[in-house]
Amino acid sequence: PELELGGDDMASFTTAESDSVMVIVYLRNCKNLPAADLGLGSVIPEVLGPVKQVVSMVPGGGNSTSDPYLKAKMINTSNGIPTEEQKSTVMHDSLNPEWTPPFRFKFQMPSSAVSQTRLVLDVYDEDNFTKDDYLGSTILDLKDLDISTLGTEQFQILSLSDISTGDKIPQAVVSLGVQVLTMEEYENQLHETIYEYERWTPTGGWGSDYPGHLLPTDPGRWSNEDGSKFGMDMADVENVMSEGMVSVDHWQNEGGWVYG
Repeated sequence: PELELGGDDMASFTTAESDSVMVIVYLRNCKNLPAADLGLGSVIPEVLGPVKQVVSMVPGGGNSTSDPYLKAKMINTSNGIPTEEQKSTVMHDSLNPEWTPPFRFKFQMPSSAVSQTRLVLDVYDEDNFTKDDYLGSTILDLKDLDISTLGTEQFQILSLSDISTGDKIPQAVVSLGVQVLTMEEYENQLHETIYEYERWTPTGGWGSDYPGHLLPTDPGRWSNEDGSKFGMDMADVENVMSEGMVSVDHWQNEGGWVYG
């Protein structure tokens, strides 16, 4: 899979470490995004003039699609200072993209600033040869979260709007989770992702058996997220937990697929 590291780059307000919290935004999916790629250019032109072109995004249908990604930033509502913008990975050819595992945006800030901070998400369609198309925006005021349960992930479904008009985009939503951790809690967590590789054969379909599906030149059935470890057994790529750590999510095998 294509990996971009923007979500792991930490954008921060200036703060003392002892007073810091880490706000983690888990991007899970988008639904009913506008279609920007229609096979005849990136968008349908409404008006063509000598100076400018007015374009319109249209609801998905037929072969229309988008290559969506999100940009995220936090804005301090008391002074208007934003964090550095972060970008998710691109999900190609989808109006209902899902990030599995969730893409993580991470923001460090003073604990006192959480109630004065707004999350801003902008959705774009990636284009190779022209400027990326804007698909919509949404915001979440962190003060609206349940302060008593900030250590647990809180799920949100946010409607998309056109920032230039303020109009909602029909049925278009972003689903995400938000978690606020102290720096001690954040530094004492280990998130692990494992990928399973399969190969298709005319006689056996998709599978990861060796011999049978995988070739001698394949690096292995399993890998960790950054591809630095490969192996035929899952144990070959799992991180060994440090003394005192406890697993809160166990690997499960369901319908032939392995989830964590």
